[in-house]
Amino acid sequence: MSILDKLGYGGITTVIGILIVFTGLIIIIAMLYVMSAVFKAVGKKKAAAQANAAPAPVPSAPAITEPVQEEASDDAGELIAVIAAAIAAFDGGKAPVRIKSVRRISGWNSAARTEQVYKF
Repeated sequence: MSILDKLGYGGITTVIGILIVFTGLIIIIAMLYVMSAVFKAVGKKKAAAQANAAPAPVPSAPAITEPVQEEASDDAGELIAVIAAAIAAFDGGKAPVRIKSVRRISGWNSAARTEQVYKF
């Protein structure tokens, strides 16, 4: 078998491989278009069914005559609750979680920067 025969078989194999890949891609694209059309038709059918249903009357909200004063909320309690929930989720709820104190640590920014810079 000469070098030209080997190159010919290699070229034919390459062309057949490329045709198979692009045929598969065209089939996938066609399937996506068909699924999109089906989902749009189902969505229109649901929207039409909901439009035909009699909506319940919604009572109107009373007008507010006085300005509402917002209370100054303490975010520390909310922060402690989030931290406790995260610890409980990490632990799996096996042991009760009690947070005694919360303090800010300024090292998180430099740790994140170091992790990103020296990642590679």
